[in-house]
Amino acid sequence: MAELLKSWRIWVLFTVILIAVGIVAFNGLKFGIDFKGGTLFQIHLAQKVPSMEPVIQVIESRLNWSGLKDVRIYGAENEFVFVIVPETSAEDVKRIESLIRKQGRFEVMIDGNVMLTGKSIISVDQQTNIAAFQRLGDGSYVWRLPFTLSIDAAERFRNLAFHKCQLVNVEKSDYDCALTYFFIDRPTGGILVMSGQRYDEDKSIFLAGTDRIPRDTSIKEVLLNAGTPYFIVDKNGLTSEQLSRLKGLLAERKTAIVQAELPDAVREQLKSIGYKIKSVKSTDLQQPGMQKTPWVYKATGLKSIVRLQPGVTGNKPYAERPEDAKIITDLFITSHESSYEAAKAERNETKIILNSGSLPVAVESISHFWTSPTQGKEFLTKAALIGLLVLITVSMIIFLRYKHLKLSMAIIFTSLVEAFVTLSFTSGLGQSIDLAAIAGIIAAVGTGVDDQIVITDELLKGEEEEHVSLLRRAKRAFFIVIASAATTLATMIPIILFGYVMVKLVGFAIAITIGVLVGVLVTRPAYGEIARYILGEY
Repeated sequence: MAELLKSWRIWVLFTVILIAVGIVAFNGLKFGIDFKGGTLFQIHLAQKVPSMEPVIQVIESRLNWSGLKDVRIYGAENEFVFVIVPETSAEDVKRIESLIRKQGRFEVMIDGNVMLTGKSIISVDQQTNIAAFQRLGDGSYVWRLPFTLSIDAAERFRNLAFHKCQLVNVEKSDYDCALTYFFIDRPTGGILVMSGQRYDEDKSIFLAGTDRIPRDTSIKEVLLNAGTPYFIVDKNGLTSEQLSRLKGLLAERKTAIVQAELPDAVREQLKSIGYKIKSVKSTDLQQPGMQKTPWVYKATGLKSIVRLQPGVTGNKPYAERPEDAKIITDLFITSHESSYEAAKAERNETKIILNSGSLPVAVESISHFWTSPTQGKEFLTKAALIGLLVLITVSMIIFLRYKHLKLSMAIIFTSLVEAFVTLSFTSGLGQSIDLAAIAGIIAAVGTGVDDQIVITDELLKGEEEEHVSLLRRAKRAFFIVIASAATTLATMIPIILFGYVMVKLVGFAIAITIGVLVGVLVTRPAYGEIARYILGEY
């Protein structure tokens, strides 16, 4: 045994085992959603992007701002994104989906012109003098979210807002000021389709005003700033004139945002032309007409309508030129919700989107599947039982083949070490341990057993090669082992580099690659030394 311990290969084995134990002791094993539960979101972008890096950065920033931990994001083929999160509750999944579904284009409009975009903002929610929430008499809440503009953006805002207030009463110093419209994901590539009744109802609500809408707001002005053509239909559907106009718009506008309550026949008409359909339900249907949120408000991505003030427009004090007017860098978004919980959720989501920025393209679709923690524990138990069954089966076959207890125990020992080290290194390098990773580890150990059998068979060659030393035979066996490992690595590495469209397959490839490297560099050389010692030549 003293002679065996002189081999550096044995000491490398002991060192690697200690490192693996340290990884598990200090970091634990990071199990994936298969074993601890979680949700996998699959996002399909509306079009391919030159690079997935900006997309991944924005989504990662949004999820980090929302307080999520242990989030994993992968991009594939410049149009697919896979997001893995540990949350499984329906409420959390809905919240996360809402965050990653939005493109997040923030725009402030006036007279159909873009005053500001999300790129104009340098900080969000940094002003402590503005109350975040205000409770109204009916139990509803108004929320406010302050943000700060860059100087260049503030100058553009000043120039477009200049003299947008008119003095209507000199004695009372009353002004009639223009409205600004705050949008997130303004549907610039779509058209709106609604019923005449819905349009008239929305028109009345805008004119009457609500807690979130100033009085005398014009629905036509809202639609002008949304920049979205609209079509009003009756129970008979779209007219031939409307269909003709829609065909002309299709080249630049691919999506039809349709009031969900319209007959299916309207959607079929639009589909037959070539439009993609996005149905939007009318909100607060149980409320009286004047208390509803206008359908146009939701369908256009409108977040807030804010009336300008004379002090912002250069009307009070009066300025002759835009350059003489005051530059305002601090603005805020405000909106109204029926409860504190809804107001808090809406404010937080808006804050996250402003902080993270917008995706370079819109999201075409999003789907998800989830695994509950209970299911995950069952999967882990079954995986452990399968691993134990594999170990027992392999042990029996090896013993029956060689009928040599010490040699068989050496093979099993190095296989167990290889499995443990591969498991800890895979987790330590950031790859979650899921079913695919377990399969990869089992496959790696399987190839390890094959290689050890090759080494053992070479060392046990018959009398016709007695003149060849055990050392020479071990070297010849290692040539076969390395050639086999190289073939496996050549197969797995391209999957790791380019195969993220199959997230589960990548986990398998990473695990088997680590297992093969551990085997070739650590456990196979150590087994060769142990086998030579057992067979008597050292």
